[in-house]
Amino acid sequence: MKIYIARHGQTNYNAYDRICGATDAPLNQKGFEQAEQLAEEVAKHPGIALTVVSPMLRAQQTADAVLRRCPMERRTDSRLREQDYGCFEGKVKGMEPDFRVARWQFAKPCPGGESIFQMAQRIYNFLDELIQENPAGEVLLVAHGSVSRVVRSYFVPMSNEEYAEFSQKNGTLEIYDTEEGAASR
Repeated sequence: MKIYIARHGQTNYNAYDRICGATDAPLNQKGFEQAEQLAEEVAKHPGIALTVVSPMLRAQQTADAVLRRCPMERRTDSRLREQDYGCFEGKVKGMEPDFRVARWQFAKPCPGGESIFQMAQRIYNFLDELIQENPAGEVLLVAHGSVSRVVRSYFVPMSNEEYAEFSQKNGTLEIYDTEEGAASR
């Protein structure tokens, strides 16, 4: 099975390096352009028959662009929502040294938010079910930066440092093969 994961296009939160997380921000103009470019990239993979999308607006808008270009079955799954960063939501990343520390606290939730372990559990459970239901299929996930980090950790062994530093760019696609257990680009 091949799992393609796309990170949504850019939002103003991304453009201004703000922590977005559970905030339901829309794409900005660049984000819509990235979504269209992503649709062109997805079109190069005609075997994809299903798209599973985060319920968050920025992911839904990105999926809309992809599915206009590449019609296929679409599902929404709340387990693909972005991590809730609690008290850090809306803050500028570089101005929040505590946020950088929080990214290394796997079991401790951000104050008012969700821990990395909690997020990983819901995403790992989702991936286990997806692979069991579609053992030979090709599926596109449209989600978020932290979700793509967890998906990568499902397929690629990562140290804590590699995990914390991995970042999939907005509007890009990563490919994982359950047979190979690794990523390709």
